[in-house]
Amino acid sequence: MGKVWIISQIFYPDEISTGYVITRIADRLAKDGQIHVICGSAQYQSAALSSKREINKNIIINRVTTPSWNKNNLFIRIILFLYFTIRVSFIVIARIKRSDKVILVTNPPTLLTTVSFLKFFIRFRLYIILQDIFPENAAVSGLIKGNSALYKFMLNIFKVAYRQANHLIACGSDMAVLFEKKGIERSRISVITNWADHEEVFPDNLINANRNIYFNVDLNNKIVIEFAGNIGRVQGLDSFVALFLKVNNPCLRLVIIGNGAFKDKVKNLAQKNGAINKSILFFESKPRSEQVIFLNSCDIGLVTLCEGMYGLGVPSKIYNIMAAGKPVLYIGDAGSEIFEYVKKQDIGWGFSWDESEKIIHFLKTLNIAKYGEICEKGSKARAFVECEYTEEKIIDKYVSIVNH
Repeated sequence: MGKVWIISQIFYPDEISTGYVITRIADRLAKDGQIHVICGSAQYQSAALSSKREINKNIIINRVTTPSWNKNNLFIRIILFLYFTIRVSFIVIARIKRSDKVILVTNPPTLLTTVSFLKFFIRFRLYIILQDIFPENAAVSGLIKGNSALYKFMLNIFKVAYRQANHLIACGSDMAVLFEKKGIERSRISVITNWADHEEVFPDNLINANRNIYFNVDLNNKIVIEFAGNIGRVQGLDSFVALFLKVNNPCLRLVIIGNGAFKDKVKNLAQKNGAINKSILFFESKPRSEQVIFLNSCDIGLVTLCEGMYGLGVPSKIYNIMAAGKPVLYIGDAGSEIFEYVKKQDIGWGFSWDESEKIIHFLKTLNIAKYGEICEKGSKARAFVECEYTEEKIIDKYVSIVNH
């Protein structure tokens, strides 16, 4: 029997979304035998985000050291992608055999195409976990033009890469449909969502009552909308802030926690309008261990995806927002998976970007009188998570596919 390998640029002890998900999958698979991991530098993220959780001794980590350069610079980010991909390729060629199984994450995109190419020759079994869908997400974020010759060329290259997989694991049903349209048989696609840390993140009214101390800001009698996570190109947070700035609601505060390529753009927009430290509060990324605190310190969790992201991703932050018993304010493509279950389960509010007037009206009418409705939707969100999105239930699906 061959070895099981996981290839992911981000892994333990880094705890941003992809790193956390892949580490927990590895930890569960390691209960059945040794797992080999190829990953990037442990310092990929700030040390403040690093896990203090013990890793299973059956996990053998092969770490590729990468320079600590500014990843928010697009050119430097591409160089780091290429550097990491080349280093990983040598390990794959030298150590992975035909009898082995490889679990691959779609980020960085250069790694996806290279490992898929090597699979064609080595013939190991390849399982691709679809987190970021390239090149479609690059077109949506404006990095390349969707009607360009380059985009069409890359679309064909990546279509070939995806087809090399023995099995694709999509994080949502919208994404599965997208890959069926690429000509991949439905029998080779499974839908496995991310999950909530429902035992570590839970509703706590005492934390909410002490949020003034945590944020060092007076939030008494305020409705707090909170965005916590990567502030990147595809989130569209700048578009939301532009709408928020049109709302003059003294009862409302927007808290933004995190870093990313678009943070300066968002912050400059708020600064220009004199909103920083008034209606909009910015904080650096906080460690995963504090999720139960900062999620309970808000009233509504904000999830945004820019227009055109239908089927290209499901933000993992939504699951722990619900675990904390908070309703979700989702703004993205109408009819998308998140949009539908926010509406159908009555766990928050969903808008598309072309409903700007409705979004503004909603924000203008939020006040303490709506607190009962907010709490009711939050309770439904917590119940929904406990029923559908527990870690054990979700990870067992990965184990079933890999061990099949």
